[in-house]
Amino acid sequence: MGATRQSFTKTLAVTNADAATVVASAWMPAAPPGLSPAGISTDPRRPGLVSVSLENLWLGTPAARDEAFGYLAALVRTLADAARSLGGVLHAPGVRLDSSSPPAAGDPHVLFVTDGAEQEVLVNLLRRHSPALIALCGRGSVGVPTDRVGSRWLADSREHLTTRYLASADPRHLDHVRSDIRRRDGIADLTRMDVAPLGGSQDRPAAVLVRCLDAQLSLTDLRAQALLLAALALYARRKVRSGGREGNTPQSLLEKNRARAVTQGLRAKFLQEGGRGAKPADPVPARESVRRLLDELLLPLGRLEATAEELVPLLVPVDGPAAGLPPTRSQDLITAAATRSPYELVATADLLLHDTRPGGILLDSLRREAPGRVELLLGSWTQRLARAESTRHSGPGGRRRQDTKGQNSRGQNSKGRGEGRGRGQGGDRPRSGTGGGKNGGARSDGRSTTADQQDRQGRTRPGRNDKDHGQHHGRQRRRPEGGGPQSESGARGASGARGAASRDRRGDGDGDGRRDPERGNGTIRGNGGGSPRGNGTPRNGGGGS
Repeated sequence: MGATRQSFTKTLAVTNADAATVVASAWMPAAPPGLSPAGISTDPRRPGLVSVSLENLWLGTPAARDEAFGYLAALVRTLADAARSLGGVLHAPGVRLDSSSPPAAGDPHVLFVTDGAEQEVLVNLLRRHSPALIALCGRGSVGVPTDRVGSRWLADSREHLTTRYLASADPRHLDHVRSDIRRRDGIADLTRMDVAPLGGSQDRPAAVLVRCLDAQLSLTDLRAQALLLAALALYARRKVRSGGREGNTPQSLLEKNRARAVTQGLRAKFLQEGGRGAKPADPVPARESVRRLLDELLLPLGRLEATAEELVPLLVPVDGPAAGLPPTRSQDLITAAATRSPYELVATADLLLHDTRPGGILLDSLRREAPGRVELLLGSWTQRLARAESTRHSGPGGRRRQDTKGQNSRGQNSKGRGEGRGRGQGGDRPRSGTGGGKNGGARSDGRSTTADQQDRQGRTRPGRNDKDHGQHHGRQRRRPEGGGPQSESGARGASGARGAASRDRRGDGDGDGRRDPERGNGTIRGNGGGSPRGNGTPRNGGGGS
């Protein structure tokens, strides 16, 4: 199971110039082979905003992500040059360059699915984690004074609703959800929810719309955001293939946690769902919720070949304090520049917007402040991602496949044990008095033939050609003196001791079945050294007299 196809829209803002004129005057570069041409548009309802959409992307490897975001960076650079030629500035929404700057906006994402079951699980999975995602990706307006709200875009929006639980992606159930939203909120459009299912068509598969994430200040942040959503989509797909589903988080609890994420961001504390009649659990810090989410996605992130540098915008705000680093984000860099001078604010916002390197300017800034601690954090997450990937390869199914190809497979072990039972005491010696005959030799697979077989207690079973077959068959076998299983085991032990002593007296034997002149013509020296016995006399477990 690989990465799913996805689309996203990067929202940009234009200050001191008309957005439609900027788009019309820009010369757009050609898309790389394998990528669809980008769609660039403006919205009359939101003056000053430009939308750049990349459709049907596959971001399953670092090379694929480099290609997609390299193309996006070329588009952004072209629009920035066109805005500059008209006397304006292109920047991220929510950055207050002056009083005419456009307000905050969002970067919507679309994740394509294969069937209705995957759509249902992915919607409910994103619904459960939506407060953590809002706290991690949300931000206030950037500039002076500092805006400490968690998400300025969602705080001011009247077009967002908390996601409802989907018991099914069936159209009849979606009609029920639509009726519930109309009754409670007066809106019948499912796409007003933070996470919404999108129907498919003949030329477009079904998908899931994610519209609760703020527009990012840099392409580095957008790359980490897209990688996080790709991991969530892959996690949902694996869950469907294993027969799992997502439970229904109480709607009231979800709405309370969402409100806390919108107003406080990563400073919020989320309520937990308690059992029936149980004492309410203590609130969980938003950073801890994000950390649990990242831990849950370790295996999908490893499957996507994610690197620790790519995840820096997600890791530093969460795990930075544990490594001795400040929880720095891109907006902190712009805010610090705004306190120094307006010109430095514009320059820093421009650098952040166009940098597509994994980690980008944020990683460079942290390395200048505390290089050792940054490398400690990156090394720790590199090991965790590699360990998750190695666990995927060496899982239960992987061990079975490896054993089948290796030398210690189950079948070969069983064969070895069978051969040990056939040759374990005395090697490949003959099982009957006539060595190596048709009915006298031991089989190569460790089992004796039908003639002169021995039972498990060491007694000889008569062959069907024996004269006393009927007598043996008609009467009960006589036990050795002393009776009982212990006496029989003692007899077997004595036989083994006598056989060992005999082998010690005459040596290991040459293994070729030749007659021994020192012991008489009736003795055959076997491969492993057997006890002396006469011609045609069956060997019994207690040793012949």
